[in-house]
Amino acid sequence: MTAPGSVSTRTGWRFASGVSVLTCGAADRAHGVTVSTLSVASVHPPMVSVALRRGSRGLGALLTAGRFVVNGLSVQQAPLARYFARKDRSDGLALFGPEAESAWEPYTADGVPLLAGTVGRLECRIERTVPVGDHELLIARVLGSYLGSGTPLLNIDTRS
Repeated sequence: MTAPGSVSTRTGWRFASGVSVLTCGAADRAHGVTVSTLSVASVHPPMVSVALRRGSRGLGALLTAGRFVVNGLSVQQAPLARYFARKDRSDGLALFGPEAESAWEPYTADGVPLLAGTVGRLECRIERTVPVGDHELLIARVLGSYLGSGTPLLNIDTRS
């Protein structure tokens, strides 16, 4: 077995994981961040966990909002995954420029924006955070869900 470090990180990237965009905030403060670290933490009660880099803009926005939506992306939404992974993106509902209107659906009752065309969504409330290395693990209760259709977008490093 190889020692921890860059080899173990590369090995971890070989495990397939779903790609989601977490959205929070409303109107000009709406924010989205791409993640591939979402996991079901509990079925009863329904809870999920997600890890975000400590000090990141996405983590700050989620903690400030307290509520967020997990938007499970379809393979057709790979450009959205790349967009929300960029550090230079702006906040607000005009996030994508001219195509912004077709990217969003109506909001949750709490005003959190929803991405259109997803394979599923989970409305969540943060219950606690746990420091884990250079990340924060958010534990969130699922308040509502929507099952969409399509083929989920997966993140996997296929390089040797």
